[in-house]
Amino acid sequence: MNLRKTAGVLLFSVLLACGQADRTPKGVLPPDKMRDILLDMNYAEVYGREQGMDTFRIADSVREQNIKRYYVQILQLHNVTKDEFMNSYRFYELHSDRLEEIYKSMQAIVQRRREVMDSIERKQSDLKYGIERRTHWDSLYCPADSLRLILP
Repeated sequence: MNLRKTAGVLLFSVLLACGQADRTPKGVLPPDKMRDILLDMNYAEVYGREQGMDTFRIADSVREQNIKRYYVQILQLHNVTKDEFMNSYRFYELHSDRLEEIYKSMQAIVQRRREVMDSIERKQSDLKYGIERRTHWDSLYCPADSLRLILP
């Protein structure tokens, strides 16, 4: 009888654990918020590393301090403490499948932003150099088949 109770409790705990496999534990940032913070941190790091490349030389130690300052500002912007972020990051490191999903969603966001920026730059370039979309006034436009030139 004792063996049946133990097996029943064990089976119940396994079922309960499997039902909560995709939930984020309390005290860990949700994946969307973690994604936004990591995305902002990546942008800050790129900006910090490229800062001063064209005009003047910045020491690497100063550059690293600037990046750390940006990280603090990003955490403040998202209303997250350093400890909350570090605990959440450790959790996601231990659950690499969840971290991979966060990075995939970050990649999708960056790709969409790049496409938007490319289209804006293309439109500005077209306007700057006088290249516009084709219209029916274009020399290659042929409104009807009856007007086409038929060659022998």
